[in-house]
Amino acid sequence: MIVTKCRLCSGQLSDPLLVLPPTPLANEFVSEPIQQDLFSLELVSCNECHHYQLTESISGERLFKQYAFVSGTSKVNVAHFTKLAEDTVAKFNLKPGDFVVEIASNDGTLLQAFKNLGMKVLGIDPAENIAKIANENGIETLPEFFTSELAETILNKYGQPKVILCNNCLAHTDYVVDILNGVNRLLQDGGVFIFENSYFKDMYTKILPDLIYSEHISHFLVIPLGALFFRLGMCLYDIENLSVHGGSIRGFVSKKHIRASQNLNKLIWEEVQLGLTGNLETKRAALKIFDDKIKELGTNLTIRLKEIKAEGKSIAIFGMPAKATTLLYAFNIDPKMIDFAVDDAVLKQGTFSPGKHIPVFAPEEIYKRWPNYILILAWNFQESIRYNHQKYLSGGGTFIVPLPIISLPDGINLIKTEVTIARLND
Repeated sequence: MIVTKCRLCSGQLSDPLLVLPPTPLANEFVSEPIQQDLFSLELVSCNECHHYQLTESISGERLFKQYAFVSGTSKVNVAHFTKLAEDTVAKFNLKPGDFVVEIASNDGTLLQAFKNLGMKVLGIDPAENIAKIANENGIETLPEFFTSELAETILNKYGQPKVILCNNCLAHTDYVVDILNGVNRLLQDGGVFIFENSYFKDMYTKILPDLIYSEHISHFLVIPLGALFFRLGMCLYDIENLSVHGGSIRGFVSKKHIRASQNLNKLIWEEVQLGLTGNLETKRAALKIFDDKIKELGTNLTIRLKEIKAEGKSIAIFGMPAKATTLLYAFNIDPKMIDFAVDDAVLKQGTFSPGKHIPVFAPEEIYKRWPNYILILAWNFQESIRYNHQKYLSGGGTFIVPLPIISLPDGINLIKTEVTIARLND
């Protein structure tokens, strides 16, 4: 489906400001190499509210009814969610028995942390295979998409939660407005809605094109989000800028007016300074910088990989997250240069990667084949990968960490760097 109006405000959309190569669905792993559908990755901006989004949408039924990502697979994710639960309980003075709901709750990793702290919990997730895992683990989970209609059903059966959470979900749907209307109806008057999503400003400044893929149809800034909540009668009053996933925002939303925090105002100022919320020509100029850096990064990486192969050495991939599909296509990496891939997610092991059809194995394959180099595409977990695979490094192996590359230490000045190729034990 091609979208012609803004998903947040129904405003007019710009012409494409960034066009990446079409890709298959980023999580559509296959049991054997077959031809797969390709979908466009054209990034546009709303001319009215400045929301960045893709022009093509894929049915939620196709994307999410069967899903390959399981939150509890990663110890980093578990630690992140455990801390989020502890911080939320402390910050909002939650008591044992208080009701907590999570939208897109996956296998219930976050809700398990709340349950361990004495909370009553309920998850909602459309992935039937993942919701089944959660229910088997004792986290009651409805295998459905969250909608304003479902919010009424939950309200009548379970009552009003004091906290509603939604992590890495709002960017994945055409129905943001309906979801938030449901949140507004369901949430207690004195409650809080907490959401996390990757942050377009960080994606832009760190040159992270691989965060653009068919599931990520929205790329959020604070300015359009604040305007959206205001229109819906809610108040986005605070934002935390997190390092997780290369740069994310955690927003706090109330049903009553609360004065905006300094954190929120600081991020708004930075978005304006970068030109991401300016007029169309300003946005074009800003995204041209982004596009040029993507091309430079891709060229540097592919040249290095070709040099390695010319030396007769082997290259493997560690991590095949959704963003890996975009990176492989955007950088035009020939799958013949890659010997194999490994991933901690059991559901991906024994499959072939989307489109490029690189065989995916369990991490133990590293020590069976001892590749000379490993390209870390799950770069946001590089620290834990390094820690867990010291044996590979001590045996002479080398990791290639392609992202992130560019940062804005002061929020305004780009610093040029080259692709990072590093021995992580140096």
